[in-house]
Amino acid sequence: MKIVIILPTYNEKTNVGKMIPLLEDEVLPKIKNHDMELLVVDDNSPDGTSDVVKKFMEKWKNIKLLTGEKNGLGAAYVRGMHYAMDVLKADAVMEFDADFQHDPHDIPRLISAMDEGADYVIGSRYIQGGAIPKEWGFDRKVKSRLGGIFAQCVFLMFTIHDMTSGFKLTKTAFLKKVDLDHLYSYNFAYKLHILHDVIKLGTKVKEVPIIFYERTKGKSKIDTNDMTESLSVVLRLGVDDYKRFIKFLFVGGTGFIFQYIVTYISILLGAEQFVAAMIGGEVAILSNFFFNNVWTFRDTQKLKIHGNLFSRLLKFNLASLAAIGIQGVAVYVAVATLGETLTLFGYVIHTSLVILFPTIILLVIPLNYFIYNKVIWKTHYLKEKKTE
Repeated sequence: MKIVIILPTYNEKTNVGKMIPLLEDEVLPKIKNHDMELLVVDDNSPDGTSDVVKKFMEKWKNIKLLTGEKNGLGAAYVRGMHYAMDVLKADAVMEFDADFQHDPHDIPRLISAMDEGADYVIGSRYIQGGAIPKEWGFDRKVKSRLGGIFAQCVFLMFTIHDMTSGFKLTKTAFLKKVDLDHLYSYNFAYKLHILHDVIKLGTKVKEVPIIFYERTKGKSKIDTNDMTESLSVVLRLGVDDYKRFIKFLFVGGTGFIFQYIVTYISILLGAEQFVAAMIGGEVAILSNFFFNNVWTFRDTQKLKIHGNLFSRLLKFNLASLAAIGIQGVAVYVAVATLGETLTLFGYVIHTSLVILFPTIILLVIPLNYFIYNKVIWKTHYLKEKKTE
């Protein structure tokens, strides 16, 4: 397997002068059965970083240099990733800083994790054996930890402990499917977007404990706006994840309005209440199916696997009847247990009205959304199609 280690640099003359010989003489020789290359991505450093790299290139042929304008840490990594995948034909790329905050001797450990079956290996500071710099102040420790927890909650990725690590190894088979040219950030928050998209592709993730050190030479790449931008990126990605669910809720609300109007009109036209309710219910079902089909789950239209329109409509009706049945059972049990009425905040309210709301929120909506995704529109095949 060809592995390309990407080292982004800007005014890193001193660090690069130490890092590259250490990698070439001590670290890379220990890595067997892999073709290792170093790709230095320099943002036209005025201190002559690229000149130092060029001298090393004369001695070690596995070193490549890619120069360009300074547009942020993420932009440098993306430039390097494209070059590693398109030109160097890498099977995996490693994100690794040249400033010794990452221990170069940890590189073989991340590669071993990939050899054992992982697709995406994260050097983690927040699992047993990992650590952050002792020199960090309390406020920076809190910001780092809370930022990661915030991303965990929004992405629903609680098995990942270090969301903002900059030390990662990724198989390019998955990285090629990430839209690197349209990330929400090309600064420090780039890593959150890539992590989000790579994991959503169904990668096997492994965290390896690392000790993250305080930078001793040069200036930190972290900008004062990085925290705010990172939170913004996380929120935008979170909204993207929940778009389908938001549409699902909107369609359901619209169906309820249609149901109420049709039921009311049917009663005015002389229909029995039971019949009017059935007519209104079926109109709501048809409305929900139509809008979900052309809007909420529109991206599944090309999936032949989910069947024809009639079969989906039949499944949708059955799912809707199941939801009605759940509500009926919940009301029956509540009335049998608690009685016909309940007194809440001094008001006497029918038990059925009290129990319906939590039943719909806690049971019906999640169940319907699950059935719509897994059975009717089969959105999980979108992920499989993307990874083919």
